Amino acid sequence: MKINKLKNALGISLITAALLVSSSTFAEDSFEREIEYRQGVMNILSWNMKHIGGMLKGKMPYEAEKIKTHAADIASVASLDIMAGFPEDSTGEDSSALEDIWMDFENFEQKMADFKTAAKDMNMAAQSGDKAAVGKAMGPLGKSCKGCHKPFKN
Repeated sequence: MKINKLKNALGISLITAALLVSSSTFAEDSFEREIEYRQGVMNILSWNMKHIGGMLKGKMPYEAEKIKTHAADIASVASLDIMAGFPEDSTGEDSSALEDIWMDFENFEQKMADFKTAAKDMNMAAQSGDKAAVGKAMGPLGKSCKGCHKPFKN
């Protein structure tokens, strides 16, 4: 009888330990995935911003159709739930996110909302085909990016 109780207790202990290990691994994997998600989002935004900026600065030929595509891609990415990539305390070795994000989360959320508005405005300007409107929209879009990067990115 005592052996069966001991086996049951040992079995329950092993199952509990396995669940604890798997849940902590899941949490680590979750942050890794979410960090990868936000980095992927930022890479897409950066790639498109560099092309628009390069065309506006004359570093590459201005092509209105390409601007339209890049701006549409930025607006599409801005419409995603980017905040899902920033759960509380989701820092890591591969992350450039500063802990200040979670210490001033309301401000961070506002900065993200400002970015989404600027991305939508850029897309509208680009779709108009008016180069001057694109140039005018680039200022607030760039400012919205820097508005997050300066206080919240390493």
